Amino acid sequence: MTDMNNIQTDEELVQLFKEGHTEAFEELVYRYKNVLFQYIKGMVHDEGIAEDLFQEVFMSFFKQKDRFEVCGKFKAWLFLAARNRVFNFFRDQKQAISLDQTDEEGNAFLHDILADGERLPLERLAGREKDEQIRRVVDQLPPHQREVIYLRVYFPFKEIAQILDRPLGSVLADCHRAVQKMKEILVKQSVLEEGL
Repeated sequence: MTDMNNIQTDEELVQLFKEGHTEAFEELVYRYKNVLFQYIKGMVHDEGIAEDLFQEVFMSFFKQKDRFEVCGKFKAWLFLAARNRVFNFFRDQKQAISLDQTDEEGNAFLHDILADGERLPLERLAGREKDEQIRRVVDQLPPHQREVIYLRVYFPFKEIAQILDRPLGSVLADCHRAVQKMKEILVKQSVLEEGL
């Protein structure tokens, strides 16, 4: 790829693209092709659908470049656009979002591997069995808490608040409640397993 990756911020690349430099658009796609695709795939659990939605996000940006204005960071806008595409897909399919599905190989969303071969943070912290247990616990959370936990893999809390268009305090409270609920569920499971 070009040297832009080391020199330009996302916002500078957006401006260059708006001025007609198509290589700036290509650089933005290159920067986010792995992490954004993994995020979408983690939500829809289907590689083909994830590819389509990924392309839709960038095609929408490409077509609207003249009218496009980033309020805040481009990365936050990009993930918000992807999130909206995912929710529109589920609405159109009349399906509920379910984070407990697996892909064709039986991998759950916490088993995804980043492009450089690095495991996602939750998988680094726990073995495969623990990872599966964590996934099951996350599935028991209310949808708004589950989404915050999932986005936390990719973003700091401030950016999650921007993506969800919610106050930072609400996002932090949801995350705290989610972690507390996860602890309670894990303790209950442990007690039940010990009683067997």
